[in-house]
Amino acid sequence: MNRTDYIARIKAAYEGELFGEAWFAAMAADAMAPDRRRKLAAMAQLEYQTRMRMMPLVTRLGITGIDEAAQREKGIRLAREHAGQSWPAFISWFIEEIARFVTLYDEMERTSTEEDAAILAELARHERALLEFARLEAAGRPDRSLERVLALLDNRDCVNNP
Repeated sequence: MNRTDYIARIKAAYEGELFGEAWFAAMAADAMAPDRRRKLAAMAQLEYQTRMRMMPLVTRLGITGIDEAAQREKGIRLAREHAGQSWPAFISWFIEEIARFVTLYDEMERTSTEEDAAILAELARHERALLEFARLEAAGRPDRSLERVLALLDNRDCVNNP
């Protein structure tokens, strides 16, 4: 992959974390069930943490032109689209959607430069945790679904983003 494509993928991944953080946070705010609210809030926190960990990479690569407000609005819009949808229908859709990103981020990890490998490995790992969450929810294991997400969360990174 050439450098232009590589940088474009990193930028898109960073924007995806902004989008995902807003999406999960908006869904959490609207969730009626406390358990779902807690799970969605944890996933928003993971998106925030991953985005913050990507920031040095974005800065080092000189990536500019990120419209944070537009990405957040996209996330909020998607949350509105899912409002009122049943949890099983959402989870089914989410499994298909997130699987595409697992494939993409696993490829980014495999093709990364040595200097970027750790950050991109974390990006891929967080996406796999979200997929595992959805698969466990679909399999009727809501009691265990959040374990990998919580295992990735580092509360020190989350102090300023409740």
